[in-house]
Amino acid sequence: MRAIRRWATSIAASFDYVITQVENHEAIVTSAIKDMQSAGNKARGQLSRVRRDGENMRKRIDDLKELERVWQERAVRVHDKDEAKALECLRRRKQINRELEALETQEKEHTRLANQLSSDLKVIDERVAELKRKKNALSARQYRAEAMRIGQIDDLGLVAEIDDIFERWELKIDEATGFQDSLDDLETDFISEEEEAELRSELDELIAGA
Repeated sequence: MRAIRRWATSIAASFDYVITQVENHEAIVTSAIKDMQSAGNKARGQLSRVRRDGENMRKRIDDLKELERVWQERAVRVHDKDEAKALECLRRRKQINRELEALETQEKEHTRLANQLSSDLKVIDERVAELKRKKNALSARQYRAEAMRIGQIDDLGLVAEIDDIFERWELKIDEATGFQDSLDDLETDFISEEEEAELRSELDELIAGA
């Protein structure tokens, strides 16, 4: 019994050690995955804001182009009647054109930044998925390897002792089964004798009646 207790204690300690080691490894990888997911979420939020700003810029660019066209048409329309007003219209158109050029430059930079963020986000998502697959695969391999190692423990002949216990257990079951079989044979013998006695008594009665 002491050997069994030592074996049970050894197995429990081994499993505790295995679980601790695997949890430590998983904790490190899980932390790295969470960090990458957090970075991905931040990149996603930033990408959303950049795209929204880009949309606002493109809308402003369209508005400025329309204003530029309007001021140019006004200049053409009034130049015969009021040259000073026509020149002012062109001055307004020129101001709008400068703002338009600056905004178009900013919009191109925003588009480049949005594309870069989108590319970075794709890399992060792919890396997170890869880390998850590796973590799951390595965790499974770790548990399997340690379980197989524990199953092969033979310190102080503990595994051999367990096998011996199984053998004795099986032998006890076989003996009990054999005893039951012998009881069944004995009962069969009694039944045969009793049945034969009844038949003899019935035969005697038949002869006496004849």
